[in-house]
Amino acid sequence: MTIEHINIGDITLRYELTGPRDAPVVCLNHCFASGLGYWDLHLPAFEGLRVLRHDARGHGGSDAPPGPYTLEMLAADAAGLQDALGIDRVHFCGVSLGGQIAQTFALNYPERLASLILVNTTCQYDDDQVAMWQERAQQALDDGIEAIHAPLMARWFTQEAADRKLPGYLYMDEAIGKFAPRSFAAAATAMCELNTTQRLPQIKAPTLIIGTPDDPGAPREVTEMMARLIPNATLSWLEPARHLSSLEHPDRFNKLVRAFLRRQP
Repeated sequence: MTIEHINIGDITLRYELTGPRDAPVVCLNHCFASGLGYWDLHLPAFEGLRVLRHDARGHGGSDAPPGPYTLEMLAADAAGLQDALGIDRVHFCGVSLGGQIAQTFALNYPERLASLILVNTTCQYDDDQVAMWQERAQQALDDGIEAIHAPLMARWFTQEAADRKLPGYLYMDEAIGKFAPRSFAAAATAMCELNTTQRLPQIKAPTLIIGTPDDPGAPREVTEMMARLIPNATLSWLEPARHLSSLEHPDRFNKLVRAFLRRQP
């Protein structure tokens, strides 16, 4: 894997661009507290496409300037990366926080969007969810990332995934252990401002939504609402799983995404 670094405005992003040079581009956006390695298990879904993946601001090998961050800032980073690489239009895929960035990108840069894939993500948080993220951010700052490591893993994965030590589980276990507390707090601030619900009908691109009925971070009723509000959306479920269903069922996820992308012009 050839990893590059590129300056985008006020930061340097770590990215990888692979695949046929003349193929359509898919832009992959990882979940909170991870990095571009999130997609290693999912590369078969994008065979034949040009694949752009990067570490979001504050994550992995990208710069981590002081927060707070906003979703608009993170979406602008993705757009700036595409500009720097001469990419005009993409299939945009995001999971969890990456899905929040994907919604923001779709709304702010609609002319650049070929299709949209939203995975285990939400369009809004209620007061209790915002309070939870604010509390965990402060706990990370006060006591270190190890104080919230186990609760996050239990939120993200089923006990079966933990017992079997699935590759995706092991990846996230390592990633969260390396995540800096100040980056946790900065990215959590971006998530806490989320509220795209009223604007979702503006998204006209073909959209695939992948959810999990028992997802604590993206409740079933919110996932179903998103599928109703986005005019050209289809909804598929991955279960049993918690929040990071694609890492629990990579083969099933890959088949769903590959079938969707093959239907796109």
